Amino acid sequence: MNRNILALDFGSGKITAVLSAYDDETGTLRVRRTLTQPCKAVNACVVLDLQETQNALNKIFADISDYVSFNPSVIVGIRGSFLSFKRASGFKNTDGRNRIISTRDIADAVNNSVPRNLSDTLEVIDVLPQTYTIDGQTGIKNPRGMEGFGLEVETFISCALVTQLNNLNRALCECECPDYTILPSGICLAETLLKPEEKNNTTLFLDIGGENSSALLYHKGTILDGWELPIGAEMIVQEVADVLQNDLEATRTTLAQYEYGDDEVIDDVLDEASKKMLRAIKKELLQSMLFVKYPPVWAVLSGGGSSLSVREAAKNVFSLRKARLAAYDDLISDAEDADSPVYSAAIALTLHSLERDAQAPMPVRQKEEGFFGGLLAKLGLN
Repeated sequence: MNRNILALDFGSGKITAVLSAYDDETGTLRVRRTLTQPCKAVNACVVLDLQETQNALNKIFADISDYVSFNPSVIVGIRGSFLSFKRASGFKNTDGRNRIISTRDIADAVNNSVPRNLSDTLEVIDVLPQTYTIDGQTGIKNPRGMEGFGLEVETFISCALVTQLNNLNRALCECECPDYTILPSGICLAETLLKPEEKNNTTLFLDIGGENSSALLYHKGTILDGWELPIGAEMIVQEVADVLQNDLEATRTTLAQYEYGDDEVIDDVLDEASKKMLRAIKKELLQSMLFVKYPPVWAVLSGGGSSLSVREAAKNVFSLRKARLAAYDDLISDAEDADSPVYSAAIALTLHSLERDAQAPMPVRQKEEGFFGGLLAKLGLN
């Protein structure tokens, strides 16, 4: 049976959408439709104007309704400065005479990792289990069915400001989309793009957007720290424009069409501009004691702001042994541009959600009834 999944990634000045069909029997995912909807009322997932955001979402839903005949699952990716991260741990004594660890025991341990004194201004949007310990035995990846007296789990928790989440929820509900799963886009990208050896090494993951970037530091298979930074590729555009004495829009057009290596002078300008952006990112990361204690030796870069010049600059600025650009290049797709970096985050939301579903059901936000039924009624299509 096919399941339709709609992933919405809120960026800066636009919302990207990817509609996919997942075949439960074969375990294959096919991208059916990709769409970018300009929306100046959204900046790094912060809603600046409710009505404009609703208009943009309605256009996306109207387009998608031509491809589906029933309600898809909806996943919303968020990013930006209203997100924060923390490591935590939870414990659960196993129930029953035989001390076999059940799915319920695992869920209880994960839930127990959420701090009870969390500020009222924050809401937990994701709790990512990283590693388990049973009776002092560390490094266990999946404890289900194993025997033990006590189960401990290390988690990585993502929180968001309640007010920003509520504004986003208002926009979605007004578009008849009350049921959806929220995930942090950066974590979804890192978890699906990084190779096992990169997660086990000390690796910095950077998703570079136009005005914002997400960063995660991995060490020995777990996420040590995470950041949402107000720094992006627009810094490169500004620097190149200043050097070439050109306006920003013309510079964006030039860089969009430019192939790194075609002109030595422009390459040099790009290299220096990329270093300037990455030095600004590094300055923010150095405020973390964990980053200072575990400096990365590898880096993986994604997003529309990543490029060959940024990759080379990352090696220099962070003194790395290795850096690579990551993208999804093995997709089954009906859309020609599915492999574009523009859609990487939306595809990551879908892939990571499927991985998590295979382990345990994910929470879904539920508000009022509706979504496509109500939308189609508004459009006169049902």
